[in-house]
Amino acid sequence: MGAMTWLLPGIFLALLALNSEGAVLKKVIRHKRQSGLNMTLPEENQPVVFNHVYNIKLPVGSQCSVDLESVNGEKDLTPTPESSGTFQEHTVDGENQIVFTHRINIPRRACGCAAAPDVKELLSRLEELEMLVSSLREQCTMGTGCCLQPAEGRLDTRPFCSGRGNFSAEGCGCVCEPGWKGPNCSEPECPGNCNLQGQCLDGQCVCDEGFTGEDCSQLACPNDCNDQGRCVNGVCVCFEGYAGVDCGLEVCPVPCSEEHGTCLDGRCVCKDGFAGDDCNEPLCLNNCYNRGRCVENECVCDEGFTGEDCSELICPNDCFDRGRCVNGTCYCEEGFTGEDCGELTCPNNCQGHGQCEEGQCVCDEGFAGADCSEKRCPEDCHHRGRCLNGQCECDDGFMGADCGDLQCPNGCSGHGRCVNGQCVCDEGYTGEDCSQQRCPNDCHNRGLCVQGKCICEQGFKGFDCSEMSCPNDCHGHGRCVNGMCICDDEYTGEDCRDHRCPRDCSQRGRCLDGQCICEDGFTGPDCAELSCPNDCHGHGRCVNGQCICHEGFTGKDCKEQRCPSDCHGQGRCEDGQCICHEGFTGLDCGQRSCPNDCSNQGQCVSGRCICNEGYRGEDCSEVSPPKDLIVTEVTEETVNLAWDNEMRVTEYLIMYTPTHADGLEMQFRVPGDQTSTTIRELEPGVEYFIRVFAILENKRSIPVSARVATYLPAPEGLKFKSIKETSVEVEWDPLDIAFETWEIIFRNMNKEDEGEITKSLRRPETSYRQTGLAPGQEYEISLHIVKNNTRGPGLKKVTTTREYPPRSFLHQ
Repeated sequence: MGAMTWLLPGIFLALLALNSEGAVLKKVIRHKRQSGLNMTLPEENQPVVFNHVYNIKLPVGSQCSVDLESVNGEKDLTPTPESSGTFQEHTVDGENQIVFTHRINIPRRACGCAAAPDVKELLSRLEELEMLVSSLREQCTMGTGCCLQPAEGRLDTRPFCSGRGNFSAEGCGCVCEPGWKGPNCSEPECPGNCNLQGQCLDGQCVCDEGFTGEDCSQLACPNDCNDQGRCVNGVCVCFEGYAGVDCGLEVCPVPCSEEHGTCLDGRCVCKDGFAGDDCNEPLCLNNCYNRGRCVENECVCDEGFTGEDCSELICPNDCFDRGRCVNGTCYCEEGFTGEDCGELTCPNNCQGHGQCEEGQCVCDEGFAGADCSEKRCPEDCHHRGRCLNGQCECDDGFMGADCGDLQCPNGCSGHGRCVNGQCVCDEGYTGEDCSQQRCPNDCHNRGLCVQGKCICEQGFKGFDCSEMSCPNDCHGHGRCVNGMCICDDEYTGEDCRDHRCPRDCSQRGRCLDGQCICEDGFTGPDCAELSCPNDCHGHGRCVNGQCICHEGFTGKDCKEQRCPSDCHGQGRCEDGQCICHEGFTGLDCGQRSCPNDCSNQGQCVSGRCICNEGYRGEDCSEVSPPKDLIVTEVTEETVNLAWDNEMRVTEYLIMYTPTHADGLEMQFRVPGDQTSTTIRELEPGVEYFIRVFAILENKRSIPVSARVATYLPAPEGLKFKSIKETSVEVEWDPLDIAFETWEIIFRNMNKEDEGEITKSLRRPETSYRQTGLAPGQEYEISLHIVKNNTRGPGLKKVTTTREYPPRSFLHQ
């Protein structure tokens, strides 16, 4: 038999909540306990292990009362001496192990916020166990029979309220730090509850469509403006050169005609029939004035129109060549009328008193004359008078409304008888009215008898007018034969007074003072030649009535100045000058023109612009942009840029804008011989959209662009304020820049599988105490700043938590 030993082995399991720095302590100690019971150890020289174990543990987030005496945990807390322990003996795999168990059970109904006396009672029981352990430790130091190895023991610390809050005894629960929620502060909380515009997943907002931002408070822009604009309150403010709701459209440098084209990828795509940078140039001249179709750059005119651009109206029947066609209307020559000049005109349109038939008036009854302008007299006055305004003015000797009655003048003056209107004069008297004394032989009826004397008619002479005379004695230019002048050559007329005209003007004119006054349509000294209109205006020769124009003139009457080379068919001639069609130039439109005359920034060669240095484009209107923009270096507050450009440049314009919603655009300029620069005084941790323009003679090129974010600085001055078994407190220097949060990370370098402890702190925090760490472990602490969801470089330090001193021993 082995020696008798007064020891009481036992295992005690106790559960207790201790509010200690926001955590629950779990203590596991294996030890021996002295007892007043006698035990007989096995004879074999095997070590006998007496175990006494108690455990302090609670469900997270609660305090519980316990029953120290009851086996099933259903009795009151008041202890009874009889039920202080239970004895059991076991032999396991040949080893002697005597285990005495005293269980402390927690009834389900006991959990809640316990009263202070219950907790105090539990603490007193645990103090008794500690005293027994101390006694056992003293015996182990006095001789043989003790544990071959030192006692085992460890102290575990589980985070209470997950290290993200403090337990409140008043509210019987955790009061979480900002950003955490749940009964144990283990669930991340989203900022602003995502403003009810998104879902909270693992502490981060997943925003509904149309919203963005850390808390979903900002309106989102479509397609993030395609990185070609800034998002302001949900609306894209596009950078220069872009447009559209999402800035996805490239703007055309020259605005496209809304009617004739569409802007696509920064270029105008023209509709059929139009061309040019802005689609405003019709492929056919004047777009055929919408009076025809444009076929292979030529107008096919609609019916009724003609001309190169269909601008002229066609006249019916070409006016029968009796008039001029002006914009579809015939302007008839004299003597013709009608829509097509096909009708002969009557003089004065017959004054409205007759009908025009084949150019002659058929007068209405009561009217007469070539143009029916005269009122007709009754019976035509019997041809015995003049018709004046429809009334007869009778010749002498006639009377009556129609001059039908004969009248003797003056009643034959009392010297004769009136027979049928004629006086039969008495002897010695004569004259129509017998008022005159009779002349010898009655003047042979060749003169007028006045007071008995003959006043001979022209051509007669003598006292009784019996001799014939020649008028004016033929003016000395002829011979008088039987009263008629036989004129000398070169003279004519009854009295040989007039110079003779050559060939008597060919019966096509009047002879006046020996010169022919030709009728219309004839010319020449003898009116034998057909005349030309307007005598060819002195700019040509008249041949058979047609003008042969001198060089430089044209037209039926040589009135129009001719254009050189007829403008080569590429323009219209006005007053001898070519008005060239689009695309042609020169005095004779023989040269191809360049768009916009190359904007005065190049030379036009065969219709193409050869641009001056620094310019480009079809019309040399664009400044050559820089090339190959690169970012050579980035710091917290500066960005270094470089680019290439082989063209002449006055200066460069650098524009940079933060890409966040309220970013302010800034700019500066550098000389044209400089191809690099540094943008300074930038905000750390901010993304910028940078553009570089070339400037030449106050004109700006299209830009080259880049996006770059400035670096975030690393924190400074990280140092340890306190280091304990389960906690580490650190502090650091503040940073004088704008950012959102600090982020501090604790990583157990001995146990990589435990993961990292990450904590976010808002400014102006510059210290933090992390609890719930394991004792005696090496931890790496890294500190970062966070801005715009970007974490900057970290400042790292390494430390080791303190270890607990030994609390128990294993005794053999």
